[in-house]
Amino acid sequence: MSVKRLSVMAGLLGVWASTCGAAQIVGQGSIEFHGSIVEGGCATNTHSGAVMELHECAVASRGSHFDVRGVAPVASVDAAHVLLVADSGNGRYYGQRYVLVDGAGKPIRSGNYVVTMTLP
Repeated sequence: MSVKRLSVMAGLLGVWASTCGAAQIVGQGSIEFHGSIVEGGCATNTHSGAVMELHECAVASRGSHFDVRGVAPVASVDAAHVLLVADSGNGRYYGQRYVLVDGAGKPIRSGNYVVTMTLP
């Protein structure tokens, strides 16, 4: 084989290979995102144990649910619950004040409690 013939064959092989490569189908697909947009939680402040204030809460967290559980060994009130006593703000953010009360609606002054707040 001559050098000229060899170079022509190599050139044709290169053109053929590049054409086959261009004919390949590029994979098609989609990009999916899962999750949600989350705003920061409320700023909290507690006063004298039984009062809790929430500040700068996002409107999406309105309708929060509170669970109260007494903790031993200190005797605790069985019917303890959280009572909303103040609500402010009608815009994007709001504030609320809660008091831990017994079954008669009187503020609890002693005992150990775990208060769990669940957002919608």
